[in-house]
Amino acid sequence: MKYRHVFWAFILIAIGILFMLNNFGVLEFGFRTLWSLWPLILILWGISILPIKDGIKIAALAVVLALTVIFFNRISERSSWFQFHNFRGFSDKDWDDDEDTTTAYNYQPQNLSVPFDSLTGRGELRLDAAAGNFDLQGITSDFLTFNKTGDIGNYSLTTTSEGNKKKINLSMEKSGIRHSVNENKVEIKLNDKPSWNLDFDIGAAEILMDLRDYKIDTTTIDAGASAINIKIGDKSPLTVMTFNAGASSIKVEIPKESGCQIKSESFMISKEFEGFTKKGEGIYQTANFSTGKNKIYLTVKTAISKIEITRY
Repeated sequence: MKYRHVFWAFILIAIGILFMLNNFGVLEFGFRTLWSLWPLILILWGISILPIKDGIKIAALAVVLALTVIFFNRISERSSWFQFHNFRGFSDKDWDDDEDTTTAYNYQPQNLSVPFDSLTGRGELRLDAAAGNFDLQGITSDFLTFNKTGDIGNYSLTTTSEGNKKKINLSMEKSGIRHSVNENKVEIKLNDKPSWNLDFDIGAAEILMDLRDYKIDTTTIDAGASAINIKIGDKSPLTVMTFNAGASSIKVEIPKESGCQIKSESFMISKEFEGFTKKGEGIYQTANFSTGKNKIYLTVKTAISKIEITRY
């Protein structure tokens, strides 16, 4: 059975099931809420161009549509695009003079900071955010500074101390998240004296990180379809970095003096590992990996991505 022969049949069956469940009162579904399923087109298109057998494509199509039907009730609980915006692009709140304006979204820039503490030798930063532009570079005399511009609402900052380690958590306040975001630009600066562990959990994003001024021990980036550009320095004797991303473009620059190992757990990728030699299944090393004074370990877990590792 050819995939193209059953593609539209499965689509029509799934949509028909959703309408039928709506009639039975199992979930709410209509033509307006159907709009929220537009990302499904990209998923199905991606399945269609995968270089795999038609039988596997059909099975994947069936699984995706089944999960769509099962979990659509969660999707339909969210306000649809048409409910949230009128055709001029304004929210319904903008047209209601009686609405309590104290709950309106805050589009003002936000500036946060954590004071420097000379007794703190280690910093741990966790960023939990939606899609946007994230820029981490430059030195601050504070322990950390955070600047946000855009119409996404505010972030919350919390800190805890454990011995000589300070944990910093930056996360978006859920009450301020819009369904349609035009801009979310974040700039972060760190102090260069402590060693740092970074953990970023974000949506589809453009990430620029120049880490040459910092002592970076570990970095973990969990992202959606993203453009990630990172420049690693040599101030830490051991740096461990892990990428978990969807269809992304990842570029990492490492010092030539540092020995580096790449572990790639990816499929359907375009890769360019400058100055690396393959040592095993998914393992690549620089010639000076065993002799380099500093070591860098990169683990890349992506799908349908472009990965470029260069040395400077």
